[in-house]
Amino acid sequence: MSLEGFPDEALLALAARGEESALSVLYDRYASAMLGLAYRMGFSKEAQEDAVQEIFLRLWNKAASFDPRKASGRSWILAVGHHYCVDRVRAEASRPKALKPLDNDEAFDVPGEGLGEENALNRIRLQRALQVLLPDERAIIQALHYQGYTYPEAALLLGMPLGTLKAKLSRAMMKLREVLREA
Repeated sequence: MSLEGFPDEALLALAARGEESALSVLYDRYASAMLGLAYRMGFSKEAQEDAVQEIFLRLWNKAASFDPRKASGRSWILAVGHHYCVDRVRAEASRPKALKPLDNDEAFDVPGEGLGEENALNRIRLQRALQVLLPDERAIIQALHYQGYTYPEAALLLGMPLGTLKAKLSRAMMKLREVLREA
């Protein structure tokens, strides 16, 4: 039985009961609107496509919370999409931006005028301690702590599995603690 002629409210009720074909019809109706919303919010092409997937996942998971007495199906669906996009923009805005060091040595140099003598000495101690690490361990520290990448982003950037990255980070941090304790 084709669900094409069903109103949005009925399709949401069916999706709430686990009817995948109802979500498929909603996808056909609203995917381009969600893509346009993500475009207007300034998302990259890849992020626009991710947003559409995430929005429809939210619709699937939240379909049971739809109340036709409070809003039309269309309004509710578009609101879910809008809220997702706003949340994503806010999350991106609150995330620290990656620094672009000139070379690997400068990646660990904290810039700024007026550093006190103690802070300058701590910076020198840290730079020396970082030289004890293997190059891939330094790259992990740089990506996570100096460039602001998340663990999954750093793993992708450095081309290693997430578990490997976390294990190497743990070893690197232990080495740093040991070296800094001795210094």
